[in-house]
Amino acid sequence: MLTIKRLIIFIIMLIAGVLIIKYREKVARIFGKNDLAEKYLGMGGTYVMWVIIGVIVMIVGTSIMLGKCSYMGL
Repeated sequence: MLTIKRLIIFIIMLIAGVLIIKYREKVARIFGKNDLAEKYLGMGGTYVMWVIIGVIVMIVGTSIMLGKCSYMGL
């Protein structure tokens, strides 16, 4: 059953994922270029890495909401 805590965590993680994707250029400037991502994902790999991280955050938030992934006993 969907609890309020799971719903709040889902909303927070969904917003965080969208913001990471939307502001990936600014995030990359803050944290710097990732050499590993640039090597294996090609030119602009750091930005692709941040998109992948944003999508993963949203997927984890969805799985927490659906009860497929537990987070601190939720």
